Parts: sequence; C-alpha cells; structure tokens
Amino acid sequence: MQTMNIVMPDSLTEYVQQQVARLGYENAGDYVCELVQADMLRKERLALEAEVLRGLECKERILMTGEVWDAMRQEVQDRLAVKSKVLP
Repeated sequence: MQTMNIVMPDSLTEYVQQQVARLGYENAGDYVCELVQADMLRKERLALEAEVLRGLECKERILMTGEVWDAMRQEVQDRLAVKSKVLP
C-alpha cells in the first residue's frame, strides 16, 4: 500500500472529517478509498450499460449456447482476478 498526500479546500477537509466520525471509519484514508472504489464500480456499471445498449442496437445476433456462456463467465472471472490484485 502506498501513501498519497492530497490537497483540498478546508470545506472538503471538514466534510471528510465529519463523514469519518459519523460513519465510523478509522481514518480519512479509509473513507477516501471507499469513495474511489465506489467511483470505479459506478464507471464499470456505466460501461456495462453502454455495452448492453450497444448489443440491443446491434443487428447481428449470437446464439447463446452453454459454451458461449462459459466463455463469458471465464472472461468475467479473469477480469475480476486482475482487479482483485489491484484493489486491497
């Protein structure tokens, strides 16, 4: 784990400190880590939604066989394994 120093306005620093106390975080770093992780998940969901919409608009159709589902499942598991190495 690495240390990161950030500079923010006093009003934001105060807000972070209030949230740490109110929500029971051990420190501001834990709160900020959770915010970053939530942002990552939000962006992944948006990307997934975009892919679903793209698929719905696509004229080409794919027959979803057991093999196709297995391949998709394996791809997701591989991606999650890579992400788990990045996230604490």
